[in-house]
Amino acid sequence: MVEQMAAALERLRPVRLEPAERHAAVALMLRERAKGLELFVIKRAEKAGDPWSGHMALPGGRREPGDESIYDTARRETLEEVGIDLASGRFLGRLDDVGPSTIPGSLVVSTLVVAIDAEPGALDAREVAEAFWIPLEQLVNKTVEIPDFPGSWPAFTYKDRYIIWGLTHRILAQLWTLVPA
Repeated sequence: MVEQMAAALERLRPVRLEPAERHAAVALMLRERAKGLELFVIKRAEKAGDPWSGHMALPGGRREPGDESIYDTARRETLEEVGIDLASGRFLGRLDDVGPSTIPGSLVVSTLVVAIDAEPGALDAREVAEAFWIPLEQLVNKTVEIPDFPGSWPAFTYKDRYIIWGLTHRILAQLWTLVPA
């Protein structure tokens, strides 16, 4: 399945947005198991003032002046947050950038897809509360009510306990168009 995903990403011509005042990169890590593909996710730490506090997400973060590329950003952030070095995996490609028209504050987020077989190391407790692999076949796509946020939103759920919505849902929805049936 990873090879099929790599071929699909190779054909994809991702939309790359002009960097806004803030640019971030996330790592969408996949691994193949006997029952299919698994996705690596994190649950963000609870932090006052963080609009994504406690949300399910992909590892990553803001680009810093020393980062030569968005790959460097995703690699540095993933290593810092969950102790996984993307260099030990295989870069498969990029998904469409998510831009300022949908995220307040002029933020562009780039998603890099990496095939990797690694377990998390030391988690940065300031950033990450939990980190684990989810079998893609166990994600359920449905509309849910988000606590402390008005209205119903499309989301993927896992074990009825983990809700992946918002930006991460939008990224995964694009991935879904590439996942072999």
